[in-house]
Amino acid sequence: MPTSIIILGLERRSDPNLLAYGGAVVVGMRDNKAFPLPGTDTTPSWVVLDGYLKTYSDDYYAALSHDTQKIAARNKSRQVFCDALKRVAAYVEFTANGDMLLLATTGFELRHATSRTVNTDAPGPVADLRAFPTEHSGRIEMHATKADGALGYQLQTITTDPTSVENPPWLHAHIVFSLQRFTVDGQPPGYVWVRMRAVNNNGYGPWTSPVRVLVT
Repeated sequence: MPTSIIILGLERRSDPNLLAYGGAVVVGMRDNKAFPLPGTDTTPSWVVLDGYLKTYSDDYYAALSHDTQKIAARNKSRQVFCDALKRVAAYVEFTANGDMLLLATTGFELRHATSRTVNTDAPGPVADLRAFPTEHSGRIEMHATKADGALGYQLQTITTDPTSVENPPWLHAHIVFSLQRFTVDGQPPGYVWVRMRAVNNNGYGPWTSPVRVLVT
């Protein structure tokens, strides 16, 4: 079995790149029948890995305020997520035993990616973004069409008309890795505008046009 088939380089990755990479792995490993849940204390389950990713994502966006305590929290959760991702990579390589077809289903980048074409492009645009109120206070239900080359999707919200001359900045709301059906919680009552863009290891796609929804 070749050594280090999986490309990590986690410490060298920017936060957006690492979030996209980690999101691809979470999606690839979830319900992956070739890689059952690990049965050891050293390898996190996919649910735990997903939780580490969410904490790191939340801490990253909170740290954009340049608050020193939030930056420290981001650095800590990034390290926790990187350590977990390394343990998962070791488990995956051991289990796959050099089978490139199996490895290509995991979301990890591979040194000998014979089973897939390496993409160097940023993702395409998200289409058909729609937002609907729900019976849950502060919750929006979202629908959209998958963007070409996307590994995940970033959502932002704003509570005033984004075409206004004097406008507060857009706020990070959520990161999702599947568009089958998803919701955004914690929104204030009244009209909220939502926009979305796709992300992969090479960068971001364009923002959608803002969509307005009435939050209960």
